[in-house]
Amino acid sequence: MLKLLGAILIIGSCGALGLSARQDLRTRIAAIDGCLKALERMESEIAFRLTPSGELIGLLAKEGDGQIAPIFQSMADWLSRNDGLSLAYKWSRALRETGPACGLKSEEIGVLCDASAFLGRYDSEQQLQSLRLTRSRLDAVRGEAAEDLKNKGNLYRTCGLALGLLAVIVLL
Repeated sequence: MLKLLGAILIIGSCGALGLSARQDLRTRIAAIDGCLKALERMESEIAFRLTPSGELIGLLAKEGDGQIAPIFQSMADWLSRNDGLSLAYKWSRALRETGPACGLKSEEIGVLCDASAFLGRYDSEQQLQSLRLTRSRLDAVRGEAAEDLKNKGNLYRTCGLALGLLAVIVLL
């Protein structure tokens, strides 16, 4: 009886690891989607209301997507400090510190950090053009992540269960 219970626990835990890896892929896609929505919101705010960057980041922290709101909250916290650091530095630091916890990987964090080079520095048309470029690059990263989910998602789940079954067979 104990062997059966142990076998079930081993298979279940390995299967849970596989499901967790699959969920990480889903979380990454959701975080990228949230960032794409935030970039779209930034474009519309800059184009139609000429909202300053600091105010825009505060707006996204309050009203942004729930999954990536902590990133913008961290940015807003950094911006509230009067320490003489640039917006680009604060933007990048907030992304690197809170991005992984929100589901972003280094590839999309790098793309978003590149966006900090032009925010608040140039005229609105230049900023809009750069935001569109950032959105297209991030959309390409999202496509790769979706392809990973499609190709590897079921594989992670199946391999987790198979590994658990293999461990049970070896241990018995």
